[in-house]
Amino acid sequence: MLKSSITLTGHLLIKKFEADGTLVYQTEVPNLIVTAGKEFIASRMIGEAYDAMGYMAIGDNSAVSALSNTSLVNELGRVAVSNATPTGTTTLFTALFPAGTATGNIVEAGIFNQPSTAVVKFNAASDVGSNTITYAGHGFADGDKVTYTNGGGTSVGGLTTGNTYYVIETSSSTFKLATTYANAIANSPITLTDGVGDNHKIIYGTMLARTTFPLITKSASQAISISWVVSVG
Repeated sequence: MLKSSITLTGHLLIKKFEADGTLVYQTEVPNLIVTAGKEFIASRMIGEAYDAMGYMAIGDNSAVSALSNTSLVNELGRVAVSNATPTGTTTLFTALFPAGTATGNIVEAGIFNQPSTAVVKFNAASDVGSNTITYAGHGFADGDKVTYTNGGGTSVGGLTTGNTYYVIETSSSTFKLATTYANAIANSPITLTDGVGDNHKIIYGTMLARTTFPLITKSASQAISISWVVSVG
């Protein structure tokens, strides 16, 4: 019998610099590839439903990383990665948080595929009606690519858990979903029917990995660089 075991691992090197470029602190820590990140990798094997990873964020909450994480607990700042280089089964992401960006007590970091993340949690029956999902202050705009998950409940009719859709914004408190970007722009929504459960989510932006580390205090004049390695093997 043939057996194959594939694991996803990673670690990051964090460096803090003074305004003149002097290195004053560095640490290396492991990370956790979260469930959303594993789903991202599986999806990219057969298509490009998810945009590629290209952003890094840091925050100030030390809650232990969990597989269910889809965002940092309290994000302070996010930047585009300056480089993403694959070598064999390893990819190196690098990013710089310059002076004036994300100041404070830094203890968490993550890799993302969008410049921002929004998570809308709703009840699959009471918040769904007339092909519309209700969530006050959802923050979505026409054409945003999002992912739907049913949170372990029965999926909303017309949607498949794990699939990506495109937003049709109807108000600051309501939105509809379309199967393609073209359909969203043409205001051609999916027909939705009630599901079951109150932990359904629409997620804009996908997190690949999250980590926490010993506190790093970043002043307005200091910069932090992160070199993040993700390996498949």
